[in-house]
Amino acid sequence: MSFLKKTGKVMADVIPGIGKFTYDNDTGKIFVTSGTGVVGFRVALSLLEAGHKDVRVGVWKGDRQGMDKSFGDNVAEKLEQMGAEVIEFNWANESDYAFALQGVKTVFCTLPHIEGWADVFPTFLKTCKTQKNVEHFVKLSFLRPTHDFKGVAQIARMYRDNVPFVAFHGTCDDLLEHAKSDSRISYTILCTSHIMSAPLLIQGKGLREDHKYISASYGMGVNYVSPNDVTDAAVVVLLNQKPHRNKVYNITGAGPTRDSEIVELLSRRYGSPIEHVQLGFHEYKADVKKRGLPEWMIRDAASMERMKAHGLDEHKSSYTKDYFEITGHQPESFEGYLDNTSCMRPGLTFP
Repeated sequence: MSFLKKTGKVMADVIPGIGKFTYDNDTGKIFVTSGTGVVGFRVALSLLEAGHKDVRVGVWKGDRQGMDKSFGDNVAEKLEQMGAEVIEFNWANESDYAFALQGVKTVFCTLPHIEGWADVFPTFLKTCKTQKNVEHFVKLSFLRPTHDFKGVAQIARMYRDNVPFVAFHGTCDDLLEHAKSDSRISYTILCTSHIMSAPLLIQGKGLREDHKYISASYGMGVNYVSPNDVTDAAVVVLLNQKPHRNKVYNITGAGPTRDSEIVELLSRRYGSPIEHVQLGFHEYKADVKKRGLPEWMIRDAASMERMKAHGLDEHKSSYTKDYFEITGHQPESFEGYLDNTSCMRPGLTFP
């Protein structure tokens, strides 16, 4: 599922110039906050495959829209078989935080898109500081302004100004960057462009059953990055922490991908035609609302689609070399992501 398993390479091949790989002494027990998530599951499994057995994974077993009720149990079983310590973890339940962080030195945090998300991260980070055993915190985020890539910085600011969930991530990143001033916690923030799984998941039943792909990007190319690439970068910075402490990376794809290209790939994957339904912004927002999603999720999904339609990702300056610098490898294509079925979460054959 991971780059390691997929290619048969060892960790020294993944980290450029490292030679013989040895784990950081400071890595310790790693807590992965969202083991049922697209990236969280991949990271937990990849850590175990790479030989780091001291992995605790938080799994939420509640009901998920459009998913079998056994999904959480299936994920937990798979991770336990690989050697993970799996615990129930609910972001909405503050009482879970302290227990999850006991004996943990390193945290890998992916924030789920849940109601009340604006409250959970500050409280979780405060608990990390209170516990005092947490020394390093790796967080997944959306593109963030840095001095290295001015084009990305401009795009990141526009997303933060126009998409509520991106703005929230930015605020959380600010809090994490300042954590070292009143605690022993260092950080690595892995900021990504649009993750390839996101548009497939938001399509929901319309894609799975009606074979329709609905978009409002007006034919513009989008900066999609594979969750497998995000995972490989995360594993490197988790297991070789020293050179990546207190750094922010922007992980992007290789270039723009249009929705029409995705539909063509999906049609081949399904073995039957997928209809591409192109809507205007307001029509798209109304369609998302019909899917039964809550208002806060509709707002974020529609805002993200509107940003895609600006065509910002068409520019070469939208792409960075951070993924290559971390792993020494080129980004995975959308086709490669769809072909890599072994990395999918148990019980979810697509996406």
